[in-house]
Amino acid sequence: MNNNLSKRFLERLQGKAAEKVDEGKLRSLASQVKRSDFEDEAKLRQILQTLATMSGKKLNAEKEDKIIEMFRNKEINLNDMSSLSKLLK
Repeated sequence: MNNNLSKRFLERLQGKAAEKVDEGKLRSLASQVKRSDFEDEAKLRQILQTLATMSGKKLNAEKEDKIIEMFRNKEINLNDMSSLSKLLK
Protein backbone atom coordinates (compact mmCIF):
# COMPACT_ATOMS: atom_id res chain seq x y z
CA MET A 1 0.00 0.00 0.00
CA ASN A 2 2.95 2.34 0.79
CA ASN A 3 2.60 6.11 1.00
CA ASN A 4 0.16 6.55 -1.88
CA LEU A 5 -2.66 5.89 0.57
CA SER A 6 -5.77 7.30 -0.97
CA LYS A 7 -7.19 10.39 0.70
CA ARG A 8 -10.63 9.07 -0.28
CA PHE A 9 -9.95 5.82 1.61
CA LEU A 10 -9.07 7.79 4.73
CA GLU A 11 -12.18 9.94 4.35
CA ARG A 12 -14.41 6.89 3.87
CA LEU A 13 -12.84 5.14 6.84
CA GLN A 14 -13.33 8.31 8.91
CA GLY A 15 -16.99 8.38 7.86
CA LYS A 16 -17.55 4.77 8.97
CA ALA A 17 -15.50 4.96 12.16
CA ALA A 18 -17.04 5.02 15.60
CA GLU A 19 -14.24 7.40 16.57
CA LYS A 20 -11.86 9.55 14.55
CA VAL A 21 -9.13 7.50 12.89
CA ASP A 22 -5.63 8.84 13.49
CA GLU A 23 -4.27 9.60 10.02
CA GLY A 24 -0.68 9.19 11.23
CA LYS A 25 -1.37 5.70 12.58
CA LEU A 26 -3.17 4.73 9.39
CA ARG A 27 -0.29 5.99 7.25
CA SER A 28 2.17 4.17 9.51
CA LEU A 29 0.24 0.93 9.06
CA ALA A 30 0.09 1.49 5.30
CA SER A 31 3.84 2.04 5.10
CA GLN A 32 4.46 -1.29 6.84
CA VAL A 33 2.16 -3.32 4.61
CA LYS A 34 3.57 -5.03 1.54
CA ARG A 35 1.52 -6.21 -1.42
CA SER A 36 2.53 -9.80 -0.56
CA ASP A 37 0.88 -9.41 2.88
CA PHE A 38 -2.50 -9.53 1.13
CA GLU A 39 -1.69 -13.05 -0.07
CA ASP A 40 -0.76 -14.32 3.41
CA GLU A 41 -4.00 -15.08 5.25
CA ALA A 42 -2.53 -14.67 8.75
CA LYS A 43 -1.02 -11.27 7.89
CA LEU A 44 -4.21 -10.18 6.13
CA ARG A 45 -6.30 -11.09 9.18
CA GLN A 46 -3.91 -9.08 11.35
CA ILE A 47 -4.22 -6.06 9.03
CA LEU A 48 -8.02 -6.32 9.06
CA GLN A 49 -8.14 -6.54 12.85
CA THR A 50 -5.81 -3.54 13.14
CA LEU A 51 -8.00 -1.49 10.76
CA ALA A 52 -11.14 -2.49 12.65
CA THR A 53 -9.55 -1.50 15.96
CA MET A 54 -8.32 1.81 14.56
CA SER A 55 -11.83 2.63 13.33
CA GLY A 56 -13.48 1.52 16.58
CA LYS A 57 -15.38 -1.28 14.87
CA LYS A 58 -15.79 -4.91 15.83
CA LEU A 59 -14.96 -7.37 13.09
CA ASN A 60 -16.69 -10.69 13.68
CA ALA A 61 -15.30 -13.93 12.27
CA GLU A 62 -18.00 -14.16 9.59
CA LYS A 63 -17.26 -10.71 8.17
CA GLU A 64 -13.50 -11.29 8.42
CA ASP A 65 -13.88 -14.58 6.50
CA LYS A 66 -15.96 -12.79 3.85
CA ILE A 67 -13.26 -10.14 3.38
CA ILE A 68 -10.52 -12.80 3.18
CA GLU A 69 -12.55 -14.61 0.52
CA MET A 70 -12.97 -11.37 -1.42
CA PHE A 71 -9.19 -10.88 -1.43
CA ARG A 72 -8.72 -14.46 -2.65
CA ASN A 73 -11.23 -13.89 -5.45
CA LYS A 74 -9.60 -10.53 -6.31
CA GLU A 75 -12.89 -8.71 -5.65
CA ILE A 76 -10.99 -6.06 -3.67
CA ASN A 77 -8.74 -3.86 -5.75
CA LEU A 78 -5.58 -2.91 -3.85
CA ASN A 79 -5.36 0.29 -5.91
CA ASP A 80 -8.82 1.40 -4.74
CA MET A 81 -9.37 0.48 -1.12
CA SER A 82 -12.84 2.05 -1.01
CA SER A 83 -14.40 -1.41 -1.38
CA LEU A 84 -12.62 -2.49 1.80
CA SER A 85 -13.72 0.59 3.70
CA LYS A 86 -17.35 -0.21 2.79
CA LEU A 87 -16.97 -3.65 4.38
CA LEU A 88 -15.69 -2.19 7.64
CA LYS A 89 -18.85 -0.18 8.24
